[in-house]
Amino acid sequence: MDINTIGITGLGIMGRGIAEASLAAGYHVTVTETDHVSLEKNLDTLSGTLQRLARLKRFPVEIAGSLSERLTGSSDLEALSKCDLVIEAIPEDLEGKKELFRRLDEVCIPRTILATNTSCLPVTEIGSLAGRKDKILGIHFFNPVSLMKLVELIKTPRTSPETLETATRFIESLNKTAVIAPDTPGFIVNRLLLAFLSEAMRLHEMGVSTEDIDRAVTLGLNHPMGPFKLADFVGLDTALYIARSMQQQLNASHFTPPATLEKLVNEGKLGRKTGEGFYRY
Repeated sequence: MDINTIGITGLGIMGRGIAEASLAAGYHVTVTETDHVSLEKNLDTLSGTLQRLARLKRFPVEIAGSLSERLTGSSDLEALSKCDLVIEAIPEDLEGKKELFRRLDEVCIPRTILATNTSCLPVTEIGSLAGRKDKILGIHFFNPVSLMKLVELIKTPRTSPETLETATRFIESLNKTAVIAPDTPGFIVNRLLLAFLSEAMRLHEMGVSTEDIDRAVTLGLNHPMGPFKLADFVGLDTALYIARSMQQQLNASHFTPPATLEKLVNEGKLGRKTGEGFYRY
């Protein structure tokens, strides 16, 4: 199956990033939001970002100049009915995602592949209310989408080989690398990452400085950044949400959110995006 048109539901940071990458690769993109006000606001943000990137030679100038032909938006899911691939990028609410997949299954033509960008929720359960089980999978992009080269493809027990192959070709067309991940909480990256971050935070609670832990990891493990700088970059609220979700799903004590993480989030210190987390910015 060939992919020509991409649908994206949800125009938050991840939805806009996926739209940017898809447009840059030459796809036609249709985006939807729950209401007209949110749609117009986020479309304006996306369009402004793409025009600025085009001026900086970081986005194809010819595509930026023809956005009105390549990018369309709607507050009606029916607008996605003829897309070849629809990627759900709404907030991490399992019941909301399940209901959205049910509705997408009703409005989209039979060949449409339905994908979720969830970072830790079970893909099989997200698609449980929809038919076309062979055409449902996870396509987990990382933030920021424009810089992160990895994409996890989450295969459910009923995802067909053709769907997986089509999704892999799509990811490769974005100049990114796909890995096949199991439909287990956290998939590959977040399952490893949250255990890593949690242990680093527990060491910090024992009295080891964030600076020394970050130095140990960057110099001793050759990581590009230490766990505390990484947590601040990801967003401490995001890290806390994923840790809670994985602890609930796996009932594993090593995913229990550290007290320090809970405290910082409660204080509104979420990392780089708020100017303070484990470090000040």
